[in-house]
Amino acid sequence: MVALEVPEDLLVERILNRGKTSGRADDQDVEKIKNRFQEYETKTSILKEYYQNQNKYFGIDGVGSIEEITSRLEK
Repeated sequence: MVALEVPEDLLVERILNRGKTSGRADDQDVEKIKNRFQEYETKTSILKEYYQNQNKYFGIDGVGSIEEITSRLEK
């Protein structure tokens, strides 16, 4: 499992900026965005521990330019 790890406040900022051009109403509402993060935490993040226990979890720093993140993924 490969996961891009980004602080939640930066993710909210990115999603809000995307919402300005995407036309998606749920990308323009901070409460809806935070609800999505909460749902992720309760339903999906448990997989992180599962894969870590099998040495199959790879957390990649997801902060930076597309080129920087791509370079980290290629390693």
